Amino acid sequence: MDDKHRANIIENTDKLINRTEYEKLAHACKAKGLLSPIMLQNLEKIEPDMCVNWSEDEKQYERHKRLFIKITKRGPTAYQELRMILADLKYDSALCVLNALDDDSRMRSIQKREDQKYERQLSGIRECEALITTNGNNNNNSNDMHCIDRSDGAKKELNINKSNCSNEIMLEEFTDEIYPKMRLDVKKSTAVHTHPKLGTYPMQSQYNRGVFFMVNIIDFLSNDEPRRGAEGDAESLLFLFRELGFKLFSYTNISQSDFFKLLDALLNSKYTTNTECFVMALMTHGTRDDDGFERVTFHDGSIVKVEDIERYFHNHICRNLQNKPKIFIFPFCRGNIADMGIKGKIQTDSVSYISGNAKTNIPQLSDVFICYAASPGFKSHRDVEAGSWYIQKFVEMMAANAHDTSFEEIVKMIQAETSKLRTVDGHLQTANSVNMGFNKALFFNPGVWLD
Repeated sequence: MDDKHRANIIENTDKLINRTEYEKLAHACKAKGLLSPIMLQNLEKIEPDMCVNWSEDEKQYERHKRLFIKITKRGPTAYQELRMILADLKYDSALCVLNALDDDSRMRSIQKREDQKYERQLSGIRECEALITTNGNNNNNSNDMHCIDRSDGAKKELNINKSNCSNEIMLEEFTDEIYPKMRLDVKKSTAVHTHPKLGTYPMQSQYNRGVFFMVNIIDFLSNDEPRRGAEGDAESLLFLFRELGFKLFSYTNISQSDFFKLLDALLNSKYTTNTECFVMALMTHGTRDDDGFERVTFHDGSIVKVEDIERYFHNHICRNLQNKPKIFIFPFCRGNIADMGIKGKIQTDSVSYISGNAKTNIPQLSDVFICYAASPGFKSHRDVEAGSWYIQKFVEMMAANAHDTSFEEIVKMIQAETSKLRTVDGHLQTANSVNMGFNKALFFNPGVWLD
């Protein structure tokens, strides 16, 4: 738990006690796994020499106080778990005490996203200017004025020096606070699960449980339509995998060269050397060319074959992840077959592509499981407010079932739930998956570790 969250509970213990009932709260904390039965038994015991002449109300107050103090020592997700419990019990006034601290943080987070959006626009202008400079269509010493719209209504007038267009991108763990639009309660495991017949991928480390690498391409320097609603998908996935105990690496609107630079750095870093599991989510526009090769588009408009990305995980190249489970989440379109959606609400993650000559060799991979939002040749749907159909169901099913269900079983649930969705015209989306030597069971075991 963050120091500021711990301090907020301790400083407002009396308010929280006055706005909750001990018995109901203790029962809910036990049911949700926030406190164990033994912990509650210890809370109940009040030393005789401490409670001389105490009334029953005073004893109950002491138990109530101990409960809140104990929660402050229950790990990094305890504050969020307590908020969810208070919401379930409809202790709205107590919930306000906890939420009040994050109101300012939430506004700062929103402002940060606005600043990042502004910086992305600025970066786009710089890349465009660099292209113009490369083509010799401008004077390197001249300055141009540009005007960028901010969603807060303000306009920024920028003086761009065209000779200063390079931005260095670095591999850095994502540690920001996350505020997903959809409410998520990631259930915790009570034990480390195994499969008696298949064997099980080890997932029991407290500090090296997994690495989650997410790239979210929202805006494109080409004429492709922005992927509205994709910000919500990113926040939901980041929240989910943080709850699962993964280290997070998140990047938005990066070029193809930056993507491969980051991927190479991560696959050769201490993070993947020590990790038990690796998950990559690549969210962008995609298509399938005439030769059957799937391709994705990056922020700079460049297009790359998906198999070129997969090649980085070939066993003789990616030694850090040998024999470890590797999951790829690909919610992009896999073709141009039209699937008309709700006008103004539903978009697709598809772009047109004219095929050229393509290589036919496909790399051999093992311990890889690929999650696709659509079948080959078809488009995937994304609500401009709620986000990708597939990501919505992925996050929901994982949050509800990762505590006791193997990943492949959860994927079947995700696919079944996605297939139930329809556009206003009755069009649907069929998600599927590919197993490449993923021959053991994978249990995420959130909240439980053995080291």
